[in-house]
Amino acid sequence: MYQENFGRKKQIQFNSESEYYQALGYLAKSDGTTSIHWENNELQGAWGSEGRIHFLEENPTIAGSFSLTAGRPGVKYRTNCNDFIKNIVENHNFIMGSNQELEQIESTIPDDFKDDFNNGLSS
Repeated sequence: MYQENFGRKKQIQFNSESEYYQALGYLAKSDGTTSIHWENNELQGAWGSEGRIHFLEENPTIAGSFSLTAGRPGVKYRTNCNDFIKNIVENHNFIMGSNQELEQIESTIPDDFKDDFNNGLSS
C-alpha cells in the first residue's frame, strides 16, 4: 500500500504513487540486482530485527529515494527499513530472498499503475 515516506528516518521516500509502483517493479525483477531480507538480529544480542534490501549492483536505478548504506562482500549497498519490508511482504506478496514470484506480486498492482510497475521491471 502506497505511502510517501517509510521508516522513522524516512529511509525510503516517494514523490508519487507512480514512483512507488516503479520501485516495486524494480524489486520484483529477480535478475540478481536486489535481494529482500528480514534479519533476526535480536538472536545475536542486537536490539531487534531489521528488514533490509540488498542492492547487488553499482548505482541502482530504482525509482524513489532510498537511503543507501555500505554493504558487505557481495552487497554493494543496503537500505534498512522495517516499515517498507513489512509493506511489500504484507500488501504485495514479496518474499525473502532474491527470487520473487512475479505473478503473485503483479496480482496486487492496481490497473492504473501496471505501466509504472512494468517500467520498473525493465529498468
